[in-house]
Amino acid sequence: MALVLKILIIDDDKIDSITISRSISKSGIIAEVDSVFSADEGIEKIKSLKYDLIFLDYMMPDTDGISFLKKIRESGIETPIIFVTSQGDEKIASQAILSGASDYIPKTLLTPDGVSQSIRNAINLHDSIKLRKDTEFALKVNANRLLEAQKLAKIGSWEINLSNNESYFSDEFFTIFEVENQAIASVDFFKSFFTDAEDLALYESNLDHVKNTNAEVQFQHSITSKKGTLKYINVFIKCLNDENGKPYKILGTIQDISEQKRTEAELTKAKDLAEKAVVIKEQFLTNMSHEIRTPMNGIIGFARILESTNLDNDQKQSVEAIKKASHNLMFIINDILDFSKIEADKMTFEAVNFSLSKTVNYVIELLCPNAKEKKIKLLYDIDPNINDNLNGDPTKLAQILVNLVGNALKFTEKGYVEMVVTELLETESDSLIKFSVIDTGIGIPKDRIDSIFESFNQASNETTRKYGGTGLGLTITRKLVELQGGKITVESVVSKGSEFSFSLKYKNAQKGTANHIKLKNTAIAPDFLKDIKILLVEDNELNQLLAMKVFGKWDKEIDIAANGKIAIEKITNNDYDIILMDIQMPEMDGNELTRFIRTKMGEKSTIPIIALTAHATVEEEKRCLQNGMNDYLSKPYDFNVLLEKLYLNLTKNKGNLKLSPELATKEMTIEKLVNFKYLKEFADGDDTFIKNMVAVFLEKTPETMALILELNKNDDIKTLKEEIHKLKSSISLLGVIKASESINSIEKELEINPLGLKRKEEVVYLNEICQLAIKELELVEEY
Repeated sequence: MALVLKILIIDDDKIDSITISRSISKSGIIAEVDSVFSADEGIEKIKSLKYDLIFLDYMMPDTDGISFLKKIRESGIETPIIFVTSQGDEKIASQAILSGASDYIPKTLLTPDGVSQSIRNAINLHDSIKLRKDTEFALKVNANRLLEAQKLAKIGSWEINLSNNESYFSDEFFTIFEVENQAIASVDFFKSFFTDAEDLALYESNLDHVKNTNAEVQFQHSITSKKGTLKYINVFIKCLNDENGKPYKILGTIQDISEQKRTEAELTKAKDLAEKAVVIKEQFLTNMSHEIRTPMNGIIGFARILESTNLDNDQKQSVEAIKKASHNLMFIINDILDFSKIEADKMTFEAVNFSLSKTVNYVIELLCPNAKEKKIKLLYDIDPNINDNLNGDPTKLAQILVNLVGNALKFTEKGYVEMVVTELLETESDSLIKFSVIDTGIGIPKDRIDSIFESFNQASNETTRKYGGTGLGLTITRKLVELQGGKITVESVVSKGSEFSFSLKYKNAQKGTANHIKLKNTAIAPDFLKDIKILLVEDNELNQLLAMKVFGKWDKEIDIAANGKIAIEKITNNDYDIILMDIQMPEMDGNELTRFIRTKMGEKSTIPIIALTAHATVEEEKRCLQNGMNDYLSKPYDFNVLLEKLYLNLTKNKGNLKLSPELATKEMTIEKLVNFKYLKEFADGDDTFIKNMVAVFLEKTPETMALILELNKNDDIKTLKEEIHKLKSSISLLGVIKASESINSIEKELEINPLGLKRKEEVVYLNEICQLAIKELELVEEY
């Protein structure tokens, strides 16, 4: 990293710009920071000055961050860019990374530590990519040089007369061996340049071979030239016979391939660099998944806890909305991970026996609630003559069908969606099955059918705004079909509907051997936990609180260790029956701690351990089990699944356990309107900064809300969206939770129903909250 970094901040929100600048100054990084407040100013700065790093906000008055980012990259500017997003903008952050951003950071993490880490990550990644590009460019130049050299190559030649041992060597031969061509040359002279005994033995063996077989032989060996240069030589030799058919002369050519060998070594090095770049990308996606799954575990978990309390109808709707939004985000995360696996050629397929009908029934049962909610008929028809017992990957088949049927339901407002399964061909060993998903939905224009399978693409921008989604579902579906040897086709008529079809070949399985996808977990009551001592090893406070709430529902207290070192101390001093283990932690991660327990803790080394991790990959599960854990549960987890795993793992160690009914949930507490907790942590003891932030909020917010109310009244959707987005970060900074929730509702309505009454009412409600927050802040004397 340079001694003094030159950093540009492009953000129309002065509060955010001040926050970033301050965090840089507090982080220990020495930097000269410039700030501009529009994309046009940013372009002028970038063209006139050279920056080491750029912070770029997503929403600005004259453009959006993604378009501006693409414009910068298309102009050939390679400066590392950190994309600044608001809370909840993970999808936009992912698009930014794929559009060329070096890193992204939510506005809620613009702390000195967060900014410092992001700057280092961005610059390190930029340096790595630049090194790779420079190496690839150099290799390309060398490859072009080598190509031209081959066209103009002068190949040395030599002859040996077998009757009198006379020899001839061309001028180019002497050039290659770096000796004067007046030198007395002979076979022994040639052999004297061999430095490897095996090469010399190969040369002599090939000489004998061509004498005896009259064949042409090509081989390679190394020499050390007269000047001490190690060279690699490509040799062709053949034997000429006289008129009696007896060998009388051996002809040979030599070519210096040292440059080619060096290029091969460089290409190998470049390949290694490219593979490392793929690993970096995969690690980023894995870490992104982990960082999103960790808070999502808390969001979904607390939503489930709220759901089980006494709620009125409005509260139930709110909880249901939280759950739906959370599950939608989880689908997006899983799509991105699947897409990454396919790109990295790491998607694997099982070969297990399964029931075709049960797999289809699972998909229909899973999606029935969606169909009922939209009052659409969900039908399916399986050819009665079809072979039901197959061998293949039922999970991937279910994923394909869920994507296709789910898409059909999403884009169908009335009528029906039907899945038809037919057998095209059956042999003694295989069955070729055709799957068709037919709907009466909106249809797809002919000129857009091919593009719907492209990554991050949908039939139109209007489709994305109205129905949402990442544009990855059909890309993944097509790849999953093609990787199993099939092909997906589409027939569609606008306003009438679509039919997606694909065919897959499966091995036939014996009857009665099929596995099927499990539909429901058997409910287990939690009374078996009564005399059980449980340790949770988890560094995330939100997940700690969630676990305490969950176990509190079951009338059970648990011990908590925030890292591996504390866990070792607690295990040493207590007799635990089971441990719930997070994986990614400071000090000592979950895998290291498990290995320590299994190898260093004597009689306590056999305690059952269940992994709780946000890394939702097969590789992570295998790693956990290989390191000695007994079971694995991916975050966010279902409470009943957690209870089941506790029961199963405890049963293995303690025999049968007694069960009883579930306990009632606890009441939730209500927070104040303004919560200074985050601002205080962010300010790190700087009271002046807190006062300045509050002063700016009190000064700017009334003016901003007046403008927002006017825009709301006039249905100026574009400007309203921009102003709401700008308000979002300052609201989050001051911890006005109700206002943040209101903003999220407004943004959602602006996407799905921008001219609707609900959006207008929500803006009025937001103004009421902000006015109350302003009054509350005006009365605060100490922070």
